[in-house]
Amino acid sequence: MLSWLADLQHVWGPFRLFEYGSVRCLGALVTAFILMLVVMPRFIAWLRAKKYGESGAKNEGAAVVDAAREAKKGTPTMGGLALVGCAILAALLWCDPVEPRTWILVAGLAAFAAVGYLDDRTKIFKGAGGTPESVKFSLLILVSGAGGAALWWLGAHGAPAPEGVVRAADQLVLPFVPMTHALALGAWSILWYAFVATACANAVNFTDGMDGLASGAMIIAGLAFCVVAFLVARTDAAAYLGVPWVPGGTEVAVFCAALVGACLGFLWFNAAPALVFMGDTGSQALGGALGLAALAVKQEFLLLLVGAVFVAEAASVLIQRYVFKATKHRPQGGFRVFRCAPLHHHFQMGGTPETRIVIRFWIIAALGALLAIATLKVR
Repeated sequence: MLSWLADLQHVWGPFRLFEYGSVRCLGALVTAFILMLVVMPRFIAWLRAKKYGESGAKNEGAAVVDAAREAKKGTPTMGGLALVGCAILAALLWCDPVEPRTWILVAGLAAFAAVGYLDDRTKIFKGAGGTPESVKFSLLILVSGAGGAALWWLGAHGAPAPEGVVRAADQLVLPFVPMTHALALGAWSILWYAFVATACANAVNFTDGMDGLASGAMIIAGLAFCVVAFLVARTDAAAYLGVPWVPGGTEVAVFCAALVGACLGFLWFNAAPALVFMGDTGSQALGGALGLAALAVKQEFLLLLVGAVFVAEAASVLIQRYVFKATKHRPQGGFRVFRCAPLHHHFQMGGTPETRIVIRFWIIAALGALLAIATLKVR
């Protein structure tokens, strides 16, 4: 909403700065970060008073992982409530409220957080199992589908693109392939959008298992998509890179900057040894919002590089689960591809210290993000 101050530049010249996306991105990031520093100490104290702490759930056959979880038992969780709240407030302050993508992303972030909150509440008050997997998965698909439908409608009914660029509509933009080979999905886009956002929400949720791991990786991913969104919002950059032009891309960039600022503030308290955990409330919200942001700028395949850590974590869980199920009838029992899943626990059981795993995963995330931005021109 502060973008409206640009209309008052005739009253005071410096107000014109509020019309620049770069200024608003920086403002959203700093605002969310400061809000987190102000809010989190009291919020952590409130969580402690309510006894909203980690359960220290056991993982059969993973003694090292169990010991680490036991050491963190009682640490406040559901810190994602403050994270999401600060990110939404910063986004609403600095995004253009006239742009529909602002409200789609903000509503999606809040809805994904609500699904995660239900899961956290169930874990705390009804045992470590959480919300039944089928119920949680159905809710995630519902939220993702609603966000996808809104993005599809927006793409299908947008204004024509200026000469020299292609407006983002219902295309499935393939990596390393010219826009002339993009696939028009039509209303089928909604199913694709629902799949991407749901997968992303679960992937970040799987990653949230060590102090600072998910929040640090999200900072890197959010910065990467902030840059991508800023580029695709410019007609000259979109034409040069050969990617779809997204008229509201600047607001997606500001939204991503707000997420980055909130995650930076959360990492201040979540760095080892963590004072608070984000819980499913935060991890599913961040993952779902990241997926929607990638879809909003028509660069969802970049998630494979930008979110390389998230993809690896989710893949390790799926491989472990289905290989074990397929081989569980063997005389010696099911075969485990990894010592423990998600992937960070595999290395933890191998004796690698938790902080070293986290920093190495951050490095991989940063390299993936840099590679993703570099590949934008390879078409």
